[in-house]
Amino acid sequence: MHTLIRLALAASLALTGSAAFGDTTDVKTIRGNHPHAKGMLDQYFGLGTALRGHIYFADVITPESRFTTFDGKPIPLHGKENETADNYADAHNHYQNLLVSTVNRVPNVNAVSIWGDSHALADGAKAWGGFLSARSSCSTYAKGGPLNQYAPELQGCGPERDNQLIGLEIDVLNESKPGVYPNMSKTGLQVVGFGHPNSMAMEVRSEDSDRKYTGAPAGAFESIVYVKNAIQPEYGRLIVADFDKASIGLDFRRALFTEGLLRGRSTGVGTGLILNDGNSGEMYGGRRWGEDFQDERGWLTLRAGTGGLRVVSHDNRKEILAVDNDGGIYLNGDLFVNQAAGELDGTSRSLLVLVALATLLNLGLVLYNRRLVKRIATGR
Repeated sequence: MHTLIRLALAASLALTGSAAFGDTTDVKTIRGNHPHAKGMLDQYFGLGTALRGHIYFADVITPESRFTTFDGKPIPLHGKENETADNYADAHNHYQNLLVSTVNRVPNVNAVSIWGDSHALADGAKAWGGFLSARSSCSTYAKGGPLNQYAPELQGCGPERDNQLIGLEIDVLNESKPGVYPNMSKTGLQVVGFGHPNSMAMEVRSEDSDRKYTGAPAGAFESIVYVKNAIQPEYGRLIVADFDKASIGLDFRRALFTEGLLRGRSTGVGTGLILNDGNSGEMYGGRRWGEDFQDERGWLTLRAGTGGLRVVSHDNRKEILAVDNDGGIYLNGDLFVNQAAGELDGTSRSLLVLVALATLLNLGLVLYNRRLVKRIATGR
């Protein structure tokens, strides 16, 4: 297979020229006025990086480039003004420099269209299975830039210039069963580790990640993970942890979030932070409710677990406060109310406790009488 590829590329060399980078075994296929045609790797322009490669593909898209429909018929380019979210599939323009297509007609066979395999053999060697970049290099190719000869029509890079950049897009086009168990999975990105324990399954860096800088790092992202209307609303789960045990769930020990460690929307029972499927209670937000009134203001509510709600000491050895689901309140400790200085003596503390208990008892009687009156009035 490799021999066939090299023969095909060698035939292309006869048409495009055979400038090589270093060794005569380098293979290039180039179309148009591209820096690679003159032995220049513009991706590293101006750097002293030691470079070497094997096979190079290069192409240049110009306004005169010919576009066709899916069946090879010529077609003019679509205008941006006619493109909408609803007709995007038919109304946008698409180009690919390298298309690798595999059709799998055999069950239980893994069909892999592209496999980048790199080996790190020497001590300290580094290996990348793949490297993708999307860049807007206007200043390099514009008038006055060092590579303007390859884009002479590009006159400047004003502040109005904008470009969409996507380093990698992965599309999952599913016409089989939904990718929900027990059906076979349909996965956009799967990362599999082998051998000894690895580091990160996904790492996000910017240009200044390993440098000292002031202010925002160069190339920093506005969001690390962004989900736009792309989750199943009835049974979709944003993040799933399918293992029995680990050390830490979310580790934010170093990062400081100035507008909240966690911000969420909550509208009542079932929309907050739920523990042990609700058996240990929930913390949620929303309105305050009761039998005789509705308070529409925002309230933070702690919903007790099946046993109740409690507060314990830092060493987890003393139960300071407990509230059960029958309305029992158990306080184990000293009670201080707006005490400015010094502890209350025993008599004062006893009187304060009696006043608090009397207040709670009186409130209970008031609520009971209100419910009794309501039942008499309604006949229930």
